[in-house]
Amino acid sequence: MTQARPPHTTKSEANTTNYPLGQDPARWRILAILLVAVFMSLISVSIVNVALPSIQAGLDASNSDVQWVLSGYALTFGVVLVAAGRAGDLVGRGGMFMIGVVVYTCASVLAGFAPSADALNIARFIQGIGAGLLSPQSVGMIQQYFQGPERGRAFGYFGATVGIAVAIGPVFGGFLIQLGGADIGWRLTMLVNVPIGLIAIILAFMWLPRPLLSRVRDKTTGRKVGTWNAIKTLDPIGALLLGSAVFMVLFPFVESTGS
Repeated sequence: MTQARPPHTTKSEANTTNYPLGQDPARWRILAILLVAVFMSLISVSIVNVALPSIQAGLDASNSDVQWVLSGYALTFGVVLVAAGRAGDLVGRGGMFMIGVVVYTCASVLAGFAPSADALNIARFIQGIGAGLLSPQSVGMIQQYFQGPERGRAFGYFGATVGIAVAIGPVFGGFLIQLGGADIGWRLTMLVNVPIGLIAIILAFMWLPRPLLSRVRDKTTGRKVGTWNAIKTLDPIGALLLGSAVFMVLFPFVESTGS
């Protein structure tokens, strides 16, 4: 006997009602996908620190160019983070997670083959957007699929993954630079994300519940909300103001050349 769908629920919500909370048999496989993507996004932060001298020499970059490699990533990551979490709640965390992983992986390819410092920084900005899209979905899906003691274990694995990624990044980055030399080594620190991202994308297509994305509906009536009304719930003006304010604070510190 199939379980009846509650009124005004989306298909995505209906899928989550097929199993009691915390008893979805795919939950541990979903956690594995999340941890792979989180590892990819965090190792890119710490691995770049040791690659900066090679980047500066290889691309003849200025000090400000090198600083934007780190600051640009952090800027777009922080600005996108909150809106992306809200978007995942509205249209589906699985779909937003997949979009984030695809954006991040494509940006890693662009960064690895960047011909100039400006091209590298643009790629790093896009990487930050991808990381900002996928990161809140990871925490949200752990909350969604795990209950009780298992939730604590899942967050324990999540925390361990964060610690390992941050700790191993500089060591692994130094190894890649030594392996590839000053010209190619720093590019390897960017391209190392590509196979990890491809693995996450393949596993996500195999294991994440369908549908990955759904239309936004009014919680009271259950009717579909228009595209513009759905966008307004993400507060794009607030996100734009936040991004502009942070950029204006960063810009004089990064670009200054005098005292």
